[in-house]
Amino acid sequence: MQKKGEKKKPGVSLRAFYLLLIIVLSPVRAEEPQNFTHNRVKALVQAGKPTIGVVITTPSLHAVEILAGKDFDWIWIDLEHSPIDLETLDGMIQAVQGTATVPIVRVAWNRHWLAKPALDLGAKGIMIPWIDSRQDAVDAVQALRYPPEGVRGVGASVAARRWGVRPTSEYLKIANKQIMAILQIETIEAVNHIDEILAVPGIDMIFVGPNDLASSMGLLGQPGHPHVEEAIQKVLAATRKAKVPIGTMGFSAEAANRRIEQGFQFIAVASDGSLLSSGARNILKQIKR
Repeated sequence: MQKKGEKKKPGVSLRAFYLLLIIVLSPVRAEEPQNFTHNRVKALVQAGKPTIGVVITTPSLHAVEILAGKDFDWIWIDLEHSPIDLETLDGMIQAVQGTATVPIVRVAWNRHWLAKPALDLGAKGIMIPWIDSRQDAVDAVQALRYPPEGVRGVGASVAARRWGVRPTSEYLKIANKQIMAILQIETIEAVNHIDEILAVPGIDMIFVGPNDLASSMGLLGQPGHPHVEEAIQKVLAATRKAKVPIGTMGFSAEAANRRIEQGFQFIAVASDGSLLSSGARNILKQIKR
């Protein structure tokens, strides 16, 4: 018993003890925030598993931060059809840090100087549009690889720092293996040349864009047309034969599940704009006024 005037000795209360016990015994999350030495999405698709992602087209760091915390496997930051600039992209990739979500960047065109800054800011995958031929595929892959496999320039101190790789020389050793080369097939010309495209070494993913594919077939605005689906299935069969993973759009749970059953492994299920629109529409429908 404490005597009058005696100072209370420091100790651990019963409540604090139980709290400490809970922390110690609590299970560790299966997926810790990623390190650049391991590209989680690349590992998943190589293991034959599907991955789900969302497209970002609005220049909002907050949108990325919110969606990266919702268990999407990857976030596709779109520089082709959006006003997102490099400064905003820098912040967006930073906003993904601390999560298990992998940042993928689609550049505007198949040019090495467009891919280079996105890579140097820490993107772990680059999606390159409008791949129509074998040479297009060669150029795309080489833009993402350091010599002798490619033509990427050396200047990745930001990327190395961002993903916790020290020193930068260690990043240079692993970047070619960890960064995903995602090539888009979105014209009937590409479909007709799909076998020679797939013969190019270093392709990590083929992504079929149904909207532009439909447009190239004279079916503008009809991505669900049977002829478009027939072309998509031709690409799917070719990727299976070449053992290259394939992705596409699936902007509903039903569509995504159907594509997964078909063998697609990289499926964009929504965009930030579509999620915002559907959320607003759904709540307004339920309000009586």
